[in-house]
Amino acid sequence: MRDLNQSYDDGLLEEYKTYSVGTNDGKEFRTVLFKGTKLLNGKPMMVFQTLDGQQLTINPSFHTYTITESKGE
Repeated sequence: MRDLNQSYDDGLLEEYKTYSVGTNDGKEFRTVLFKGTKLLNGKPMMVFQTLDGQQLTINPSFHTYTITESKGE
């Protein structure tokens, strides 16, 4: 995936690594693959892929936490 913007997140997430992600409304998405970022109306959004191949896009403003999943899971 081509990165179209300069990142301000200090590279906290690595592409093609598996994470569990939480949002500020209490939702948790487990075992999602980080694909990179995409622009939506000029704002960078985090793009993940679920185990069944669905795309999950999260606005960084609503991102609460990220946990790195171990390879054994």
